Amino acid sequence: MSLKGLSLMGCAFLAACSGEIVGPRSDETRVPPEVIEPEVVRPEWFTCEPEADPSPEVVLRLTPTQYRNTLEDLLSRAFTPSQVQSLFTSASVAANLTALPVDGSTHRTEVTYDSMDQRISPLLTEPQFELATAVGSWIEGDAARLLAFTNTFGNCATPAQSSCVDAVIDGFGARALRRPLDDEDRTSYRGAYDDVDYGGYKALIGAMLLSPDFLFRAEFRGEAIDSRTDFTRLSPYELANRVSYALLNSMPDDALFTAATAGFTGEHQTLEAQVARLLATPRAKAQNEHFYRQWLRLDRVPGFNPSAVSALELQYPDSSAPPLPADTNLSQLRLDAFEESVELMTYYAEHGSLKEALSSDVSFARTPALAQLYGVQPWDGSDTLVHFPPGQRAGLFTRAAYLLSGYPDTNPVMRGARLRVEYLCDAMEPPANTSPPSNYLPPSVPTVRNVVTAKTEIAGSACQGCHQHSINPLGFPLESYDAFGRYRKQEPLHDLSGAVSSWVPVDASTVPNIDRNGTSARVTDGVGLSALLADSQRLHACYAKHTFRYVLGRHEERADNCALARMERAAGTGSLRDVARGLTQSKAFTLRRMPAGN
Repeated sequence: MSLKGLSLMGCAFLAACSGEIVGPRSDETRVPPEVIEPEVVRPEWFTCEPEADPSPEVVLRLTPTQYRNTLEDLLSRAFTPSQVQSLFTSASVAANLTALPVDGSTHRTEVTYDSMDQRISPLLTEPQFELATAVGSWIEGDAARLLAFTNTFGNCATPAQSSCVDAVIDGFGARALRRPLDDEDRTSYRGAYDDVDYGGYKALIGAMLLSPDFLFRAEFRGEAIDSRTDFTRLSPYELANRVSYALLNSMPDDALFTAATAGFTGEHQTLEAQVARLLATPRAKAQNEHFYRQWLRLDRVPGFNPSAVSALELQYPDSSAPPLPADTNLSQLRLDAFEESVELMTYYAEHGSLKEALSSDVSFARTPALAQLYGVQPWDGSDTLVHFPPGQRAGLFTRAAYLLSGYPDTNPVMRGARLRVEYLCDAMEPPANTSPPSNYLPPSVPTVRNVVTAKTEIAGSACQGCHQHSINPLGFPLESYDAFGRYRKQEPLHDLSGAVSSWVPVDASTVPNIDRNGTSARVTDGVGLSALLADSQRLHACYAKHTFRYVLGRHEERADNCALARMERAAGTGSLRDVARGLTQSKAFTLRRMPAGN
């Protein structure tokens, strides 16, 4: 957005809060920023109460991604990858996979992860019915495929033989339902096979693929704790399901199923050993990527207004920022920038820590346009990493995906507000009065920072509380980067015709006050801000919350503080894998409490 546009929209655009902040610690402490003093000591973020019950949980259904992964992994036990892909790309199956509703949603401040979206409607159930029917017909409709199916799941080569059917019910059922069958199950599924109108293997397979135990992550068979009907310890198979869907986004593999059968006892079969093994698999990398795509939120990376083109070929007098071709595909640049941020986080989920992801000087730009923006060579995906020029960038928030404004000028308000709300988990609400302040005086040197300061930090205005103490100090250090995310040391000023009239040094110096405890730590650019963010307990706690929500499919509550405290410590001192380990080792993960009334 141009400076002229900022001037016209005023506080209605720039103000986005009431001046009250809610930290990750709890919703009880709302402290207006103007009364925070340096000597105020913040309490622990998550006060663990070891004897407290975990929070109540609903039974989660499979997300569309989990559904497809589970179906693919299940069928891949009997059929080759090419056969499974041929099935998935067939007209009817592909159409119904595509018809599954997209889970998750976003609004102004908060992401709802796909695992948290538990809506059920005909839009979901009708494609699932068609898919179950299509898979059953595909297997039964070809003699070779049916034989492969019965051999794999029943260890039998005579599909029509009654004993073979029973063996398949046990074998396929254990994998499809992700637990051993009982006599009631066997009677029910044998009845589906024997049905005179619509029986056979297509009915048996369809019935299992429509079973609540296949479509949901059912957790009703655990051992009651203290004879309570609402509180159970997950059974080994239920725990295996939780671990697998948390780390792989799919059903348990053979080794995990075997460990569950052994009650997670024995060499290499403990829960800790299985978690460590799974975290090192390619599927765990895909799961990390799935999480980071939602956490980083492509919808929050602005699209480009046509006016942005005018700044592409800008010639910085000190050559600090490289010009870009006027015909740069901006829509593709936006997507490339987002992919680079996802790749950054995914890389450090495998190879490092949250601190490293927030301070890394490694470029993951694979395309020439994004690499040119960074002033580096494209990365080819190999172990030979590409580093940014010294001192220019550090970590996630100095990447183009976070810095893009969509206009010729930067947007420090959006940069600072996103950091405050989305990555530090502070809650901000719009003020009642968002009209432009009547006593606004244009600055004599109209840099973006000066205009923002003049419009949003007017004493006594509705804007001042949040902007002066919480938003602007986080956005201003990122003025080291222009509206495309190019590193710069100078900022252009424009005359009324839009031409560059002069250049002024970039002022990116602030006291970010990240943890809102009155600290006087000053930074002079985005690299310094990243160093403080990497050490911020507030950011570590916020990251723990997001991981918790994604894995368990619900918001955290006070009873979950022990799990969150463990995860926060891991985020601050260990690897990103340790954050996931911290959750899987917690009571919130291994025990289950039913909601009231169930």
